[in-house]
Amino acid sequence: MKETKNITGLGVFSQEKKVFLIDQNFNIDSSNNGFDFIPYAKFSIKSKNGRDFRISQVGNNFFLTFIYQPRKQSFLAGAFSSDLKNWQYIGKIPNVKEAGMLVPDYKYQNKYCLFYFEQSLLKIATSYDLKTWQIVKKPIMQVTGNQLTIANIILTKAGILVIFYTKGYSLAALLFDKKDPTKPLWRQPQTIWQQNEFFQQSIYPFGVVELDGNIISYWNLENEGILAITHLTLAQILTLGKVLPSFHLNKSVKNPIIEPIADHNWESKATFNPAALYENGKIHLIYRAIGDNDISVLGYAQSEDGIHISLRLPNPIFNPNQPPRLPFTNIPYMSGGGWGGCEDPRLTKIENRIYLTYVAFDGWGPPRVALTSIDAQDFNSQRWNWDEPKLISPPGVVDKNACLLSEKIDGKFVVFHRIFPNILVDFVDDLNFENSYLKGQFSIKPRKTFWDSRKIGAGPPPLKTKDGWLLIYHAVGETDPGRYKIGAMLLDPDNPVKVLARSNQPILEPNLWYENEGYKSGVAYPCGAAVVAQKLLVYYGGADKVVCVAGAHLNTFLDQLKYCQSPQIQKINV
Repeated sequence: MKETKNITGLGVFSQEKKVFLIDQNFNIDSSNNGFDFIPYAKFSIKSKNGRDFRISQVGNNFFLTFIYQPRKQSFLAGAFSSDLKNWQYIGKIPNVKEAGMLVPDYKYQNKYCLFYFEQSLLKIATSYDLKTWQIVKKPIMQVTGNQLTIANIILTKAGILVIFYTKGYSLAALLFDKKDPTKPLWRQPQTIWQQNEFFQQSIYPFGVVELDGNIISYWNLENEGILAITHLTLAQILTLGKVLPSFHLNKSVKNPIIEPIADHNWESKATFNPAALYENGKIHLIYRAIGDNDISVLGYAQSEDGIHISLRLPNPIFNPNQPPRLPFTNIPYMSGGGWGGCEDPRLTKIENRIYLTYVAFDGWGPPRVALTSIDAQDFNSQRWNWDEPKLISPPGVVDKNACLLSEKIDGKFVVFHRIFPNILVDFVDDLNFENSYLKGQFSIKPRKTFWDSRKIGAGPPPLKTKDGWLLIYHAVGETDPGRYKIGAMLLDPDNPVKVLARSNQPILEPNLWYENEGYKSGVAYPCGAAVVAQKLLVYYGGADKVVCVAGAHLNTFLDQLKYCQSPQIQKINV
């Protein structure tokens, strides 16, 4: 096996369920899976001072384009081969200075077509013989962005799929009509992948292939070797340009569904951030309430259909076991307009017990995670025999947004919580927490170039679905600070630390009056979720004052979320 740290890729090509990789030493290696390569042959070409190799099949032969750099010049050149090994240099493709690629096994009006970018303009060059080229004067499309580079062109039944890199080395695609390659079938590029925290080092892409329906990109990672990334499937990419149902939660026209009651001194100012549990055919809501004394307690409401409140108890069902201390001095820790107490509950049923996690704030020290539980029969009968609460996060640390997974993973309970700016995940043997605290063993982080770039926190306990654990979360972005938006993640069913998919845009934003008229404007803060008759219902606090609900058809929601799936990234073996 070669030392992969010394390997740099020049180009990749796929044929007959194999991937061929050309390295800087002009060796060709082959792979059946796109990750594990073995020596294949020597790549022989007269002009070896080049980069950005792109290979297209032309019948039983092959056509290569590459950026040729003799001395201080740089231009696109072509070569021809019958066996992928021995290449005949054809020469310069005039007036083209950026990477380009021939549409494989394709002619339009009896001419070969080569796509390339000239700054932000996508253009075509044509040839009858692959030797003499003519530039089509009129660009076929202007694409927003810069540093655009052709990565691959795939001829499909749906059309000519052009995959290209954008600034920062993200991937996007366009689809063109096979009957007229100057006619775009998609008017806007469709994003396949946006680079994020995966790359902290200097990288350079050198190719994209389609292997057995999967799209794989290849990257030179400085001093580390080569990475391969598996993206959306070809079938998924071809549906990106279709008009799909908008990927968001639909807010109920009945919002807000719970509001403060002036005559109840314990919930006269705010009722918000509700936990939710679907149990015995009903949605049970436990919400945070602030009254005349500005101390947060927990109230209870019930719904038959998830939207209309059919029962709301006149008294709190849970009070802080240690009321906040006076005088209140630590203003930076204040949340929701109150001076402390029981904040932001979450509910999880595990076997025959129902667990309640919440934020315990004494008005002085940093807020901490607290845990209690109740027998399911007592809960359903509204006998509020809660166990003595325990503080399960360490002192001196602001820790919030805790919730439990409803099943054990490898015999361990799974606890999600948040220490700025990450979602943390702990696997624990039991929930006793005798002389122990949460440690933050694993983390899910904000994404620097996305809407959730500043901080993220788990919302409702993850819901088990056919595709994995669905985690609804809240986030704040650096470009829109102070506004709490809602997103979604799909977590691996056997390893909930692994993110399979994550929404590239918010699925709900605080843009209505009840999300802006309250203690804090611009807040949509989810704490509860349930699935009823294949409908996903998400419960959230609006403006730190009222309870709201939004929903979507679960399977449609999951299908759309999967289009944001995280790529599989691994170093190749050569």
